[in-house]
Amino acid sequence: MTFTAALDGSTATITLTGINSTSNLKIEGATSLGDQLIAFATDPSTAPVDSTPHYQVYPTDTGLRITAIHGHIDLPWRWVQSIGNALNA
Repeated sequence: MTFTAALDGSTATITLTGINSTSNLKIEGATSLGDQLIAFATDPSTAPVDSTPHYQVYPTDTGLRITAIHGHIDLPWRWVQSIGNALNA
C-alpha cells in the first residue's frame, strides 16, 4: 500500500494505492493541511484539527484519520511526514 498527495489550488488529493485498488480523497480548503500533518509527525500530542466544513484530522492508534465531506482516509504514522511534505511542495 502506498500513499501519494498533491495540492491543486486549495484542493488536496490524497491517493491510496493497494494491490488491486486505488482510492482518492479530495479535500477542499486544504492549503494548511501539509503543515498540520507535519505538526502531528513532529508532536503526536498536537490537538486535532477541525477545519469545518472542509475537513478534520485526528489521531488514531495507527496514525491519522483525515475526514472530508466525501469520506475519510486513514494515514499510517509512517506516511504522515511524507504526505505533509508532498502537500507543501
